[in-house]
This record gives sequence, C-alpha cells and structure tokens, in this order.
Amino acid sequence: YFKCPPGAYLNNTAETKKKKMERLVALQAKLKDMGYVENERSAYKAEYSDRGYATYESPVWLKPEECSTLPDEDWTSEYNAWYYQYQPDHAPSYITKQVYSEYNFEFHDNWKVASTSFSSYLPCEYGTFDKVSESESVTDGYMTAAPVRYPVSRFVSAVGELMERSMNHYCPAGYCGSSDSYDNETLWKLTHQTTWYPMMCNETKLVYNETAEHWMTVPDCEFDEDRFPEIVKAFVHDKKCNYYFYAAEHFVSQSAFVTQNDGCASDLDTVIRLEELDDGLAELAAKVGKVQSCDMGDSNSASNKPGGLPSESATMEILKQTPSLMKDICMIYAQDFICFDYELPSECEGLF
Repeated sequence: YFKCPPGAYLNNTAETKKKKMERLVALQAKLKDMGYVENERSAYKAEYSDRGYATYESPVWLKPEECSTLPDEDWTSEYNAWYYQYQPDHAPSYITKQVYSEYNFEFHDNWKVASTSFSSYLPCEYGTFDKVSESESVTDGYMTAAPVRYPVSRFVSAVGELMERSMNHYCPAGYCGSSDSYDNETLWKLTHQTTWYPMMCNETKLVYNETAEHWMTVPDCEFDEDRFPEIVKAFVHDKKCNYYFYAAEHFVSQSAFVTQNDGCASDLDTVIRLEELDDGLAELAAKVGKVQSCDMGDSNSASNKPGGLPSESATMEILKQTPSLMKDICMIYAQDFICFDYELPSECEGLF
C-alpha cells in the first residue's frame, strides 16, 4: 500500500513510479526501526485498502506509539466514543469535484492549495460545470486534474487557517457560520481534541453577537506571542498523531486529496504545482484542447482577515529555527514530497 497515487502526472514513468515506491517502502522500514507502530484506533472509515494505496492518515502508516492515546480520553469516552477520533485517510466526504463535460475532465479541489482562486478561474476558463460528489466514479474517457503545493507551505497555511477560525472566528468566505460547521460547541471540542488550542485560549464559551453578526469568545482571548513556538510545536504534534478535530482536514495529506472516487483510485492525469502555476494551467489547457483566456487571482489574502495573529512567515521561521519540528513535518508529508517531486528543505536533507 506504500506507493503514490496512480497516474502519469508530472512525467511519471514506470521507472520513476518504481523508485518512488521503493523510497516509501524504505521509509516505513525506518519508521519501524524508530519504534513507530500501527494505530488500530484510527481505522474508522479508512479507505486505503479499497483505494489501493495508503497515506499518512491510514492506520497502517506507522506513527509514534504515544499517538494511540488521545488528548482527553475521559472526554472522548463520554462525548465522542462513536465518531471520528483520528482524521480519516481520504478527502472529506462532503466536498464536491468539478466536472467540465465540454472538455471531458474533472478537477479535484485540494484544500490550502488556492481552492478559492481555482473556483473562480476554472469556470472562467472552461465554462459551466457539474458539482459531483467526491465519491462518484470518474467518467470513462475523462481526464482528472488536481493542484498541489510545497508541503511545508501548505502546513503553515493550515496552521494560519485554524488560528483564524478558533481565535477570530473567521473562515475563508468571511466570519464562520453554520455553513462552516461552526457553532457554540466548536471551541469546547477543540479544547478536548487538541493540544494546541488550550495553549492559545482557555475559554470555550462562544456567543453569537447579533449586532456584529458573528461568533465571539466570552470572555475574549488575546493571543500570547510568547507562547507561539509552543503552539506551533503542538500543531505539529497533533498532526503527527493524526488527531481528529474541527477543520483538521486542512492538514490531510495531498496524496489523499487528489483521489476523489470510491473504490480503486482512478489515474490522475494532470498535477498543477502551485509554485509553477502558469505552466500547470497551460498544460491542462493544452491537454483538453483549449486556448487560455483567463487569469487566476488570489481571493483569500491575509488583507481580508481580522488580524492580530502571527503571519505565515512567522510560523515558517519557527519551523526553520527548530530543525526537529521541520523534520517531523517532512516525515509526516514524506509521501507528498516524494510523489509530487518536491525537494526537501535543508533541515531534512537525507531524511528519506
């Protein structure tokens, strides 16, 4: 099960696929030597067996033994015994993919990879599309395309998103609401399902302010910059253990996101690396026989957000200043580094 998502994307050949699989298998051997183990508790609704390949979120992907224990076992036993306790190994079941029948391809969103911008660009470029469940089979003869991003940058972006949601109650489309699965229990659950939220705020009461038209923490919490390195460490720890919590899907491996169909994974034809966006968009257009006519902008910039929280560059700096944390990130997202041809940061050279 330790291999890349199937397909000839990024000029994959039989030989490069074989080498990538060998690296992934060797990584598992290294993890075993480190004392890492399978976590049977994370098997709830796992899809790796049917899909044909595992990801970091799969129960067979080895993790530290300590991760078999949740942040608050007593709370889990009383309030969350029969729901997700660990993040499942697939794209969220409620998302939809875009099917462009005029050009015979479908696009798979990958959260924290300019998904808001892609949702504006693609209809401009390719016209109307059908929203289809991520579980639907790929139509015969249709190509599939998905975007990816440098794994460390995507993790950093996800940290920023969870801080915005929990501290500022702010989501990509504006202040969080019911459409974002945000309610008066969100912070209460985060307190018991994570190690990072209690470091940011010890308040869990959310009250909806009718005048301001958004949720507010009562009493208000102010971010403590001095604790930020500890908070980043806790975010890394919670992803390392693959805990389930509100919006944890933003940390899910990109290798899990790019496959969006039930059963055996369909081949992925085009991978658009965000760092080479223009080339990727041009490749997709050429494959479907379209002359490009639209530009892709940034519709989820930091300037739109309330602020008062550390920047993504500040999060990245902490990772760089703490090589052990950067190495953890590289190990967590090793599959994404290997399968999507990303070079490891200097802190991780020779790691796998």
